[in-house]
This record gives sequence, C-alpha cells and structure tokens, in this order.
Amino acid sequence: MKHLPVVVPVITTVVFTVVCIFLALWLTSLVPNNEWGALIKGLIIMFTIGCALVAIAWSAYFTWVIRKSVEEKIK
Repeated sequence: MKHLPVVVPVITTVVFTVVCIFLALWLTSLVPNNEWGALIKGLIIMFTIGCALVAIAWSAYFTWVIRKSVEEKIK
C-alpha cells in the first residue's frame, strides 16, 4: 500500500502508451500506399504521440493539484 501512489500512475501511463501505439498502428494501416501516404502516416504518428504526451502531462498535473489540495486540507 505504501507504493500505491507510484504504481498506479506508472501502470496507467504504460497502458495508455500501449493503447496509443496500437491506435497509431491501426490508423496507419488504413492509409493507402501512394505519394502522400508516407506524409499522412507520419502526421498520424506525430499527432498520436503528441496527444499521448499531452494527456500524460495533463493527468500528472491534475494528480499534483489534487495531492496538494488534499495535503492543505489535512494540515
């Protein structure tokens, strides 16, 4: 129980990252192979990675804000 505040965010981040990787693979497999295909695939991958990083950063910030507010109410 002592390591729970560390383990839960790590597991959530790992699961979210794996889902984003599978999403990027699935979306890039839908793009046809033509002149613009490589550009579209690159944009899909960059967008997916960017969204994943923003979501992870936002959840870390939200967790930090909640933790600080709970600590202030306890004191």
